[in-house]
Amino acid sequence: MKKVKIALWVVIFGFVGLLIFQNRGFFMADSRLMLDLGFFYYETPFLANAIFFVAFFLVGVLISYFFGLFRQFRDAKTIKTLKAKEASLVETVSSLEKRLSNSEATATAAAVPADVPPIVEEEPLETADEVK
Repeated sequence: MKKVKIALWVVIFGFVGLLIFQNRGFFMADSRLMLDLGFFYYETPFLANAIFFVAFFLVGVLISYFFGLFRQFRDAKTIKTLKAKEASLVETVSSLEKRLSNSEATATAAAVPADVPPIVEEEPLETADEVK
């Protein structure tokens, strides 16, 4: 898979190089950018179009990097919160398991052994007052 990725990138860079080579006239032509906001006017000096392409590409890379960085911080915070919640749930489960094992231990200790005959309660004898 790694070799396929490398081959794909070689093909992509090859096509970009071919595109630039075939359009040398356009990329080497001088032009300038103008910004007119009404209250502010700015013109860049004459530069080759290739410089503008590279500059805007790098600005796009920086913008996408910063958006990815903010997303990474948000994801790290979410992971931290979920790990804390998981730890509290694991602690709750372990305490419930301890309670269950303790209740089972007391139930087996309180159970009557099989070799002892069960105690049968008899009804109390009637007294003279109850006979009347």
